[in-house]
Amino acid sequence: MLSLVCFVVGGLIGWGASKGGSRVQRSWPIILRTQILLTSATLSLVAAWRLTALDQLIGPLFLAGGLWVMFGTAVVSRGGRSTGEGALESWAVGPNSGFWVVPAATAFAGPAGTMIAVLANVANTAENAVCVHLLRRDAPITQRRSTTFVDQSPILASVVGLLLHVVGNAPTSSKEILTLAGPLLAFSGAALFAGSVAHPHNLSVPKSDHALRRWSWLTVVRVSYFLLIVIFTTSTPLAIVAALSALSAPSFQPIQLAVLYGYRSGVVNTAVRWGWVLAPFGLGLAALLRP
Repeated sequence: MLSLVCFVVGGLIGWGASKGGSRVQRSWPIILRTQILLTSATLSLVAAWRLTALDQLIGPLFLAGGLWVMFGTAVVSRGGRSTGEGALESWAVGPNSGFWVVPAATAFAGPAGTMIAVLANVANTAENAVCVHLLRRDAPITQRRSTTFVDQSPILASVVGLLLHVVGNAPTSSKEILTLAGPLLAFSGAALFAGSVAHPHNLSVPKSDHALRRWSWLTVVRVSYFLLIVIFTTSTPLAIVAALSALSAPSFQPIQLAVLYGYRSGVVNTAVRWGWVLAPFGLGLAALLRP
């Protein structure tokens, strides 16, 4: 319930911010990068640090494999678009692993589901880092080299977390960060998502049937991959996280990254409109799988 409230409140604040005029729009890249540091990077560090056994990564790595499947499929079939735009499209049709799956997994599968979802999010940072590199390289808006550290901070934080794990176990107080992660990510993600959807840059991108068709068949690939995990896994928490990933709300970051880097992607805009159709079915399936 708290996560749902945070989604609604964050979305309303983000929508209101998008109406704040040119001053707010100019500062939006700074706001986006601040959010990356305060939420994504921090969560990646803590989750990696709190690893207790390598076998905890097996399920999350299978979940992370879905992003690589989406990436390869989108980039190979990108046509005349840049590799960076193909990477952005793959991100847009992928599951919302951080801002949707983590809060929902917490609600339906408890601490075990949270840990799987968070570790999958950590494993996803490798694929995300490749996408960010390509997005920055091919960006219509030239990126300053000094911002690379912030944009790649989630993968750097994951590496630091693993190194800290080798040195010693994470303090017990770090568990509270994971507990608070669901509502926090729900709030910040919804706020920046709503603000980016209503940003003039994205509103100026025209709708097209091609973008809808491309989003549709790439989404079928995603749903098929994660439902196979639901079918074959013997772990109920993993099945719940996979179900929420298969039938997920649209990823919040691509629409933000489109503003940050200057991409005008019809697939990204289509995903934020039509991706919500699948979310209720994911929640329903997760409820059915819950013991």
